[in-house]
Amino acid sequence: MKKSCLVALLSVLFLMSLISYAAGESLLNEVTKRGTVRIGHGNATPPMNYIDDKGEWVGFDVDLGTVIAEKLGVKVERVLVDNKTRIAFLANRSIDISLANISHTRSRDEQMDYAEPPYFWTGKIFYSKKGKFKSIKDLGGKKIGVDQGSNAFIAAPQEIAKYTDKKPEMLSFQNSAEGFLALKQGKIDSYSQDAQILAAVAGSLGEEYEAVGGAIWSPGLYGIGVPPDDSKWRDKVSFVLQDILKDGSYEKIYQKWFGPKGISPLPINARPRLPKDTFGDMLYIWPD
Repeated sequence: MKKSCLVALLSVLFLMSLISYAAGESLLNEVTKRGTVRIGHGNATPPMNYIDDKGEWVGFDVDLGTVIAEKLGVKVERVLVDNKTRIAFLANRSIDISLANISHTRSRDEQMDYAEPPYFWTGKIFYSKKGKFKSIKDLGGKKIGVDQGSNAFIAAPQEIAKYTDKKPEMLSFQNSAEGFLALKQGKIDSYSQDAQILAAVAGSLGEEYEAVGGAIWSPGLYGIGVPPDDSKWRDKVSFVLQDILKDGSYEKIYQKWFGPKGISPLPINARPRLPKDTFGDMLYIWPD
């Protein structure tokens, strides 16, 4: 009886060691063996990621994900995520990369890691009907809409509090299209979203709206999310991103979407950038 118990205990310990080893294996090895990289994208946030009129999954993030997979030498498997799951899916290893317009925040940094460098500059705006509000101060006590899971739910009241003691009423919507529709229907007084996203949505749904005060606030950076505590995989994705920035692949995608003749032209330079007169051509690239 004692011998059988000992054998059973050793078997359990052996299985536990195998599980422990598998859990500690880097995603780099797994992705290479699998031959695919699972990239989480949204599908309702133009121009970053959305379904077009032809039913195709498109967007800046989608194109960038395609090139990342090519550089990794594997096929891409796209997994639908939203503002709630784009981080959670990294934690439970349902995806290998989250590329879904995720702003790099301190609270998110506690749940996930980011490839370096950030791949896009962003800033938020308050969008309202033209002439309704002159400044952000006027939004005090008003109904403000944001996307579910957006850090704007906290950041918007903080921004308004800089100008007035009147607290806004915050309402969350499933996506930008629903939020902007609520604005058009008068259910909210203003809608807050990242500038390039709101410009694309507003451009397709109406032109009678404007940025309140013309101001961009809460500047931030979009990062490529990877599971926490896997430096080998994080560094590999970082190296791939840097190679894309260096060889012109990133610039080609940027011009397609945000250049002067792009699908959603931006009046600002949202590329990753550092002063060229100081850093030269090797911007954000880690040396060999």
